Amino acid sequence: MPKLAVIIPSYNSGKTISSTLTRLAAALAVLPQAAVLLIDDGSRDSSAAVAGSEAEKLGLDLRVLTHEKNRGYGAAQKTGLKAALELGCRAAVLLHSDGQYAPEELPAMVRPLLDGSADVCAGSRLLSGRALRQGMPLARYLANRWLTALENAVFGLDFAEYHSGYMAYSASALRVIKFETLTDKFHFDGEMLLCAGKLGLRVSQLPVSAYYGPGASSLSPLPYLAEIAGVLFRYLRRGYFFQ
Repeated sequence: MPKLAVIIPSYNSGKTISSTLTRLAAALAVLPQAAVLLIDDGSRDSSAAVAGSEAEKLGLDLRVLTHEKNRGYGAAQKTGLKAALELGCRAAVLLHSDGQYAPEELPAMVRPLLDGSADVCAGSRLLSGRALRQGMPLARYLANRWLTALENAVFGLDFAEYHSGYMAYSASALRVIKFETLTDKFHFDGEMLLCAGKLGLRVSQLPVSAYYGPGASSLSPLPYLAEIAGVLFRYLRRGYFFQ
């Protein structure tokens, strides 16, 4: 039985998934038995086949979970998190298929969960102090800081960042957070952090690096801002289960 689930949402990631899995395999060498759950979210390319071939060469325990149609980033995570609980994993960590977040930092992300010192681990590019030097666009950096300050003020919390895609959870946290009630879209990570904070879970915040070169994903700013506005409105209307 795997102790750790590495959840990789994948949508048309055929050009980047091999490199990500190669780097992941090296990182997993220092961790307990892990299952890699690739959620193929309605891809129109050969992402799953490429991943399967690469995983076989690397000796990874890869399990492909398929959505026939594209359901969204949050929906893909929900599928992976449910599978992690069904497998009996002690912890689950999210890893992007495009290499935007470093697989080499994954052991540090899951260590607080496996040693029992934290329930949730949130990676933050802002904590590192290197985000701009690593290529984070200035407008995105400033928007992240402003939105995080706004969310902290509204939620009454004090997190470094709500907009990172490097998140890890203990099984006990996943059983408490009603993640299936959260968004199917991109701000799923921010909602998970909100829930963790409001439920009083122990949240470890770690500085992480990020990659913004060719192949890295980018968000359309207006739809994403609309999502965040929806989260704030839902919170103010007491629409979350912990309220």
